[in-house]
Amino acid sequence: MLLNLPPELIQLVLHHCTTTTFLQAAFSCHALYAIASDCREVLLHHLRQTPGLNEDFLTLKSKQLFRVLRRRASEQLYGAQFTANCTHFNSERSMLDVKASSLGPFERQSLALVLRGREDVHIFRAENGQLHLKAHLKPHWLQPGVVEILRTAFDADDGLYILQRFTPTIEKDSPDSEHPFIRQAVQSRFGGQIYLVRYSLQYRHEPVRICTFPDHAGYEPLALAAAHRDTFAISWHNPCDNDEYEVVLYNAQSAFSSHSGSNIVDLHYNSCILVDRARKRQEDAMYPHAGLIRSHFSGERGPIIDLAFNDRSSQILYYHRAQTVYGSFQRININAFPVQPTLYENSSLVPLSRSLSFLFSIAIPFYGTHATRVEENGYSRCQWKYLAFGIGTHRTEGWAVACLLKSEAVCSSERCGHVLNLERGRRFPDWTIVARLWGFRDSTNSLGCKVAASKRGTRIAVANWNVLYIWALQPNALIEQNTNGFYPSLLQSPGSQVIELRPIYLPLDAVCFKLQFTEAENELLALTDRGLMYWDLGPLGSGQRMTKQLAI
Repeated sequence: MLLNLPPELIQLVLHHCTTTTFLQAAFSCHALYAIASDCREVLLHHLRQTPGLNEDFLTLKSKQLFRVLRRRASEQLYGAQFTANCTHFNSERSMLDVKASSLGPFERQSLALVLRGREDVHIFRAENGQLHLKAHLKPHWLQPGVVEILRTAFDADDGLYILQRFTPTIEKDSPDSEHPFIRQAVQSRFGGQIYLVRYSLQYRHEPVRICTFPDHAGYEPLALAAAHRDTFAISWHNPCDNDEYEVVLYNAQSAFSSHSGSNIVDLHYNSCILVDRARKRQEDAMYPHAGLIRSHFSGERGPIIDLAFNDRSSQILYYHRAQTVYGSFQRININAFPVQPTLYENSSLVPLSRSLSFLFSIAIPFYGTHATRVEENGYSRCQWKYLAFGIGTHRTEGWAVACLLKSEAVCSSERCGHVLNLERGRRFPDWTIVARLWGFRDSTNSLGCKVAASKRGTRIAVANWNVLYIWALQPNALIEQNTNGFYPSLLQSPGSQVIELRPIYLPLDAVCFKLQFTEAENELLALTDRGLMYWDLGPLGSGQRMTKQLAI
């Protein structure tokens, strides 16, 4: 129908449509491609509407302008919701256990997958749209029984912690019942004993370390976080009392072998309670008025369902139900064990406009810059800038917005380490909104949204139940508040310097529990209740959907 119009009218239509629609029309047929790629004024118009650095376009021919527009459009993910490829990995034997499975940091591109009802863990490496099996970890028990994988967590020393429940199936008068772990499992009132196993993925000859938790018989673990080879934390919850929960920090003390002829060592540890809801409740009963002035996050949000170490294990972050960004944190010093840290709320008051300020929960920065400058007096100073994702909530009406925020600090170059550490960037108190993530919808379920940023900071992804939102961005332009003019004025909020970014939407047809980018900026892993999804957002995609069976 469009081709029935005169070329002048076709050019007018192409001029007034969006850049995404313009490119889709251009590649729909040869005739439209010839018109679109050779219409200089239309191409210049769309280049001015598309984010990118100002270039000298006067010397470029129309075909060259068209190539520049295509490149910029692919960087901004224009049309990627139609061209993104997705490979769906699952198993014929069983469904993935999304709570027990885990995604490692993107620099290692590792993931631990667990099938429901299975006792083993498979370690894969994600690369170029494929999953490569690295290791197959099996239970080391020779005694008969059932092993249930509860949680897994990667540590900073390339190890994997596995939290398991062992339920023996032997008679109490059997010789095997004298084994200490078997005896504890038999005595457990829930018919099983929870224990932790650590495997070294880097040194396979390193002994497997095992420990149990007799002090928490009857408790259920809700979350596991691993700092390194010797330190981990567990969030415990009493299923018989929803208000009885705690977080315990464990530090290895010694390890010795009591299993002759095996590669297993028993781990002894020191432990200290970081969060204790039961003790807090007793204190509130003794001093009722003191509870009125304490921070509201201490108990009302319920058990901690996820936790993570941060800043070289000097902090631990806590997530409660329905939270997208961690709600509270503690500073810990492993060398001063046992620790008694203060619980802080992750909340900062940030102006959204001249007349409106929001309470923001700000995530750990995903991008940062460092620059050293020599001043007129001869002294050199270093300037740090950080970019982070945050969710702001209206203090009275309760509605939320998602934004990108920046913070900065200046120090003497003599006192500066000159090494960028993103995990330390959250310590700054003052933040400025540099971009608004339009299209974001806060979660209305107990799962909360899952957020991931790509390695170089050019992509932000948010999974809200069964929908994936992805924003393309230029982090250096945002952190400098668009001083280089990368973003055109039409993307700038009226009356402010805030850039308005809009996402692409990808329906998952499954509930997303965990989200992680790989080393590549356009590769994204989504762990869902229907399997693992491997998304490729690159410009060469064709919207292909594939299903592959995992060899597990």
